[in-house]
Amino acid sequence: MVDQALINERDVIERILRHIGLWEQGVRVLPARAPPEVAEWVIEPCYDDPFPDYDTEPVMMYANG
Repeated sequence: MVDQALINERDVIERILRHIGLWEQGVRVLPARAPPEVAEWVIEPCYDDPFPDYDTEPVMMYANG
């Protein structure tokens, strides 16, 4: 299992980056790109049952009491 966290406090981020020597180096930010053309879009089929192999019997037994 991998734990993840978000650090959004500037002073904490600065202390971490200074500790590992990256604060003075800066961060390279790539320019935003244009949205994909319509031909690049992926259209996936949508079925009535999003979980066709899902066993609903235990759920129905619980729901019906």
